[in-house]
Parts: sequence; C-alpha cells; structure tokens
Amino acid sequence: MTASLAVAALALAACAGPDQGEQAPWEPFLPRRASAATDHVQGIVGITQFSSGPAIAAPGTNVVNDGEQTFPMLGGAFQHTMTDGDIRFGIEGGLSGSWQSTRTVLALGNGAIVTQRENDLLLLDGFVGAYATIPLEGGWRIYGGAGPMLQYASVKTLSVDQPPGSERDAIDGVGGGWYARAGFELELGGPLLLGFGVRWVDSYAYLGPDFRDVIVEGVQFGLTLSQSY
Repeated sequence: MTASLAVAALALAACAGPDQGEQAPWEPFLPRRASAATDHVQGIVGITQFSSGPAIAAPGTNVVNDGEQTFPMLGGAFQHTMTDGDIRFGIEGGLSGSWQSTRTVLALGNGAIVTQRENDLLLLDGFVGAYATIPLEGGWRIYGGAGPMLQYASVKTLSVDQPPGSERDAIDGVGGGWYARAGFELELGGPLLLGFGVRWVDSYAYLGPDFRDVIVEGVQFGLTLSQSY
C-alpha cells in the first residue's frame, strides 16, 4: 500500500511539470530582445551646435568670428549593462569628431583690422561614463549616461593676405571636460535598433600661451544605429 502511494505521488509530480516560478536552467542562454540586450554598439551621425564659437587670437587683439557654429559630427559608442531589472545600470564609452572651416577677424582695441584668417578646425573627443537603460514594451528602450571626457583640437589657420597655395599654420592641443547624453531607440528586427540621441558637452583644449583656449560648449544631435549583443 505504501509503495502504491509513493508511485502515485511521483506520477502526480511529473504531470505537474516544473515550478513556473523558477527559471529554467537554459533560459539565461536564450537570445534577449535587442532592446533588452546586455551590450549595444552604436554608430552616430549628426550635428554639433556650439553656444559660443572657438576663439583663436594672439595676445592684445579682439576676435570676431563670422563662421557658422553648426558642425557636422560622426561618432560611436559602446554600452555595457551590468545589472538586471526595470532600470539597468552599466558603463559606456565612445569617440566623437566634428569639423568646420571658419573665418576669424583680428582687430586692435581701436577697431582697426589687423588681418583676417581662415581656420580649419577639427575636434575629437573620447568619453567614459556611467550608463542606465530602460527596456520598454513594443521594442523601445531609453537610455542616458554622463561622465568625463578628453578633448583634442587641431587648428590649421591661414591669413587671407597670403598667396594661394601657402602652407597653413598648424596648432593643436588637448584638454578635458564633461558630457551628459540621453536617447531612445526602437527595434528594427533582429539585433538592430534605430533611434535619436542628444549629448551636452562642456570642455576645452589648451593651445599654448600665445592663443586662447578652444572652448567646446554646446549640444550634439544625432541619429543612432545600434547592434545589440
């Protein structure tokens, strides 16, 4: 009788199946949705809008910039999630580059123009910061990050009074600053996501004692295409 009861209990347990509240041992190895993946690699293309233009001048002169303060921008970022839950935290890092040609007028204190110079400005930065993301229903995700950055600036300048073909003077320097960014993305199917992001930058690059610092302060807007892993 006891043996029969034991066999019946085992049969009922087998029919009941695994406990629905417990995670099956194979579930961690199943692919996640792209918006909830652990890692994302982003490509970014957009523009940088500066609140004040880069200033390059010799001591004792005033600067007037007549160039546009909207720069094209290309970049990329890597995001790694280290926790699970509704809000997931991790780290991110990346690179960004902007460039532009401007014209600078150098004038004495009485307003007399000393010279006009054409400047080719290249800005590169690398950033690393804390990162958080929230996967949402419908394949959406939102994210944000902030941290320090390393700023590099290269300026090639030429006086408009010099003959065509003259070699440009090259100046470069490095500095640092801070960034904060946020964005959203939508799954395209498979591992890809498409979205839009905004990054605020406040940094500088030191060009030496004979020139003013390049001040990089503004907002970047960009489209993002991400590969999830």
